[in-house]
Amino acid sequence: MLARVANSLYWTGRYIERSEHLSRYLRVQYFSILDTPMSQNKDFILKSIMTMYGMKFDVNEPVDEQDVLVELGFNAENSISLRSTVTAARENARSVRYVISTELWEVINQYFLFVKEYNTDFYKTRGLYDFTISAGKHCSIIRSYIDHTLIHDDIWLFIELGIYLERAAQIARILSSKLHDIEILSENGANTPLKRYQWTITLKVLEAFDMHRRLYKKPQTQRSVFEFLTSNSQFPRSIAYNLSRVHDLIAQLNQMTKSGDNLLFKAGKYSSYFQYLEYEDVKDDLQGFLNQSLNHIYELNRMIEEEYFQS
Repeated sequence: MLARVANSLYWTGRYIERSEHLSRYLRVQYFSILDTPMSQNKDFILKSIMTMYGMKFDVNEPVDEQDVLVELGFNAENSISLRSTVTAARENARSVRYVISTELWEVINQYFLFVKEYNTDFYKTRGLYDFTISAGKHCSIIRSYIDHTLIHDDIWLFIELGIYLERAAQIARILSSKLHDIEILSENGANTPLKRYQWTITLKVLEAFDMHRRLYKKPQTQRSVFEFLTSNSQFPRSIAYNLSRVHDLIAQLNQMTKSGDNLLFKAGKYSSYFQYLEYEDVKDDLQGFLNQSLNHIYELNRMIEEEYFQS
């Protein structure tokens, strides 16, 4: 396979996964305004959304609600907006149109057209829920077509590799963002229920609330949320699970491409680290731990690019 083709497949997977997390984070975080603990904190919530996606703002000035939502939803010049992310996924898929199924290409293109043609005036006032729910459904359909219309060879493996690495990165970034929110609330003298509610939002953003409750059988705590979303190797929305999948996918690619072992070793090392992680080892510096986790994921991305995409 050409390095250019492998690169486009990998980034198709990454951008599809990224767009789903962006749409879900926007929806869950924004509509937390309607919940009693957060009902007086609209400006805080909007700034939390901006912080999550690296948007700059004046901490002492209020932000405009519609400006934030449109910027992250539809600004084609903003590389992190949902429109830009979906466009990038579509362009990568278009460049490898001849190696993927017609059905997969069509559902990716339908997702792009849905975002491109969505009524922004409706979105500003009443459409955020509909838009983000529909975006999530499009992503689910695309992942289904990836699994069920492609031969599970190196083409499928590169798309899957992008999906799972991106998901691991998004989980770490969401956890880091919520820790930052709790720190801001603490500085502002917020009560304990309000700070604890941030972990409820975190679980709902990652569609993990019900499975956390099933496993722990008690209200969420900082410790239980961290353990569940970092080191539970059986839950698909944990870092440990996703890095384990990354390791397995690289192992399969290595068998096909006869690549070196350095990348496989590093992926296995990071996967094992999270599977055997104990909360007590990182509780004193959770933000530092998450920053290090993201660095590990970015290091894997760099090594993947050097191994497979540089001809």
